[in-house]
Amino acid sequence: MHPDLTKLLDLQAKDIVLLEVDRRLQELDTELAGLDQQLGKAREAIAAAQRSIELETRKRDELEGKIEAHRKHQDKRKEKLEFMKTQKEVAGLLAEIDLAKGSLGNEENDWLRLSEQVTQLEMRKTDAEQQALTLEQEQAPGRAAIAERRESIARERQEAQGRRDASAGEVRKPLLQRYDKLRASSHRPDVVVALAGPACGACFTQVPMSRRSLIKSGIEGCENCGVILYSAD
Repeated sequence: MHPDLTKLLDLQAKDIVLLEVDRRLQELDTELAGLDQQLGKAREAIAAAQRSIELETRKRDELEGKIEAHRKHQDKRKEKLEFMKTQKEVAGLLAEIDLAKGSLGNEENDWLRLSEQVTQLEMRKTDAEQQALTLEQEQAPGRAAIAERRESIARERQEAQGRRDASAGEVRKPLLQRYDKLRASSHRPDVVVALAGPACGACFTQVPMSRRSLIKSGIEGCENCGVILYSAD
């Protein structure tokens, strides 16, 4: 086998190890993302409750201001009664007072309803906060385990990367560039592939006899898919 091919195969083996390490890191990321999603939903429930509290509290406070203003107007109407001179004026003002009293009563009922809603929303928020806290506590061991595994795998990856870099340093630069470009474009774990009998081991396109002879003695690529071929013999 051509010496450069031996070096390429060694490099490829180390790249495959790195891919496996990265796959395990990705699994941890996926697992952590699932935990984050659960916790995110719990925290969004808290935020939603808080937004509702703020909205209903604002409505209640605005209504409270209107009620206070209407009460003051009602007091002024009652004060005016003392200065009414005719029965007709008194009757008219009393009717106005009764009408305002009914309207004020409705507003006070609405204020009570809004206050009850705010109380219920505050209780809902408290429940959501407790649920989020419980979920955080339940997730803590799993998150700690993920962090520990990630640290271990990260060390493993660093060591694997060091071995890969050392192997890459043994490969001639033009050949290394060709190899790296193939890996980037093909999305295959292996781009240095053995012949499968008379065919390419990657795309299984028939390789002419003349090219198979060249492959056995040097570094040749598949004319169809571009991988670097070698003879397992």
